[in-house]
Amino acid sequence: MGIALFAILVALPPIVFTMWQLRKHPKGLYILFFAEMWERFSYYGMRALLIFYLTWHFLFESSYSLTLYGAYVALVYLGPLLGGWLADKYIGFRKAVTFGAILLVAGHGLMGLHGPAATETLTVGDTVYELERPEYSESRDRFIVVEGEPLAIDSFVQPEQGSTTRAVTFVQNGEETVLTGTLSEERNPLFATILFAALALIVAGVGFLKPNISTCVGALYDQGDRRRDSGFTLYYMGINLGSFLSGIFCALAAAQFGWWAGFGLAAVGMLAGLVVFVWGQGWLEGRAEPPAGVDLKTPVFAGLNREWLVYGAGLAFAVAAFFLLQIASIMTLAMHGVFAVVTLGIIVYMLTKLEDDTRNAMIGLLILTVSSVLFWALFDQGPTSLNLFAAAHVDNQVMGSPFPAPVLQSANPLYIMYFAPLIAVLWTYLGNRGIEPNSFIKFGLAMVQIGAGFFVLNLGIQTAVPDADGALRISVLFIMLMYLLHTTGEIFLSPVGLSAVTKLSAKQIVGFMMGYWFLASSYANVIAAGIAQATQVPEGAPTEESLEAYNAVYLQLGGAAVALGVLLLVASPWLRKLTRHAEGSNGIKEKRGEVDPAGATLERNLD
Repeated sequence: MGIALFAILVALPPIVFTMWQLRKHPKGLYILFFAEMWERFSYYGMRALLIFYLTWHFLFESSYSLTLYGAYVALVYLGPLLGGWLADKYIGFRKAVTFGAILLVAGHGLMGLHGPAATETLTVGDTVYELERPEYSESRDRFIVVEGEPLAIDSFVQPEQGSTTRAVTFVQNGEETVLTGTLSEERNPLFATILFAALALIVAGVGFLKPNISTCVGALYDQGDRRRDSGFTLYYMGINLGSFLSGIFCALAAAQFGWWAGFGLAAVGMLAGLVVFVWGQGWLEGRAEPPAGVDLKTPVFAGLNREWLVYGAGLAFAVAAFFLLQIASIMTLAMHGVFAVVTLGIIVYMLTKLEDDTRNAMIGLLILTVSSVLFWALFDQGPTSLNLFAAAHVDNQVMGSPFPAPVLQSANPLYIMYFAPLIAVLWTYLGNRGIEPNSFIKFGLAMVQIGAGFFVLNLGIQTAVPDADGALRISVLFIMLMYLLHTTGEIFLSPVGLSAVTKLSAKQIVGFMMGYWFLASSYANVIAAGIAQATQVPEGAPTEESLEAYNAVYLQLGGAAVALGVLLLVASPWLRKLTRHAEGSNGIKEKRGEVDPAGATLERNLD
């Protein structure tokens, strides 16, 4: 209850400040802000729990769970390619968002039907021992049933990853006993199927909602409107308000009442998002409607019109995702080819279909999007390896009050709620004076910051001390500081990237390019899953070995991010010149009195 009250109190100041700033923007931004807030509440609430749900409830090995998680999130961000294209060509952004929200309500609702936990048995010779465990336990407590009596297991050691052998140590009648046998797991096939169906519906729902609600934000602003970057940053505030509240309330609900409560709360949040959007869609002022001249009502195939065929395509994508998730390792390998082919297709389109100025802008956008892959691969360690790291090696308590490890997933959105409005003001202030950094400088600084965050965590690892159970843990302050640097990097990159898509993309494919932006995030999650797997050691391995694995991987990540950031900073003057006609006059060195492409006379030297 103390953490819940804390969440409400700390959210109030940035909410009030953001509402004050929103009054300067189109009214439609209010609706998009709140609709996306509730959608992200559901998505991030479920995401904060998912890796633990897979490893603790279904007892999937961490390597498989991370692969499945990577495939799921990859599909989540792959879906916008389809959803963005269908909205561009047929149903428009408003209808696409509504359809996506309906699919998401269904998917999150199914996640609440988790069923019985998977069971474990240890076979030693001809004897089979049952293993018991709490529904939610971050310490992975287990009990072995010997002659009808459950005994606490002191150690549960796997010789190597992938092995079914376990060495189990426990005390019975004052004597320590070690049993080595074969571990067997049994899962309820019905509820495993429900899990994959729920994830598939969420994948399809995000595919239709995510790119198109972001494009709705861009549609509210005319070309050259200086409020655009500020508006996207405020919209990003709504995203993170939802994810902040969900990370705390869904985690607490799952820890105190069970998985059904955590996932059920996420479903309620998604339903609220759907209601808000349908109620307030009139404030979009007709800027998110289907393209002019498209006939959505006349039947064209099997008695169905184009609109219902689009909805059928969305359901077909959900079915495809259902099967792809069950071959997650193959799907993640295929993502390398998908990203390469789509990127090559965009390059061919740029070279053959676009005029010079539009092509140059698209080159800049392509560089930003490809650069974002590394950023998101590092950033998305949060719900995977960093989530597992927090449970195993962080002293998760504040002033003596412990909290569930998934609560730390709210650190990032908490920081955004405070810093996003301030940075929105900063961009507007600098832009009005012609000294706002261009998008490439912002991206470079973002990479440096996320790299520095991992360096901070490496410093923290050097200070680790054993807890009462002998596990090496670091102060929660280190991971909070790491998330602060990751957050400021995200604010520099993500809303600016969304804005860059709407500014630099060729207008006839802006929805598709928004989908490509999310495809980059999809591909990044495949890479992120592989990185996270490199941090994992066999179950029951010495805590020193686990901590060293995290330290080695995070040190490499920090170095790679800083190197790319410096490269972008060095190349930014050339890249800014390449895209100057599309991004406006901010950040260009111009002579006093020279006329910009919009016809306005520039009154100051700009850098």
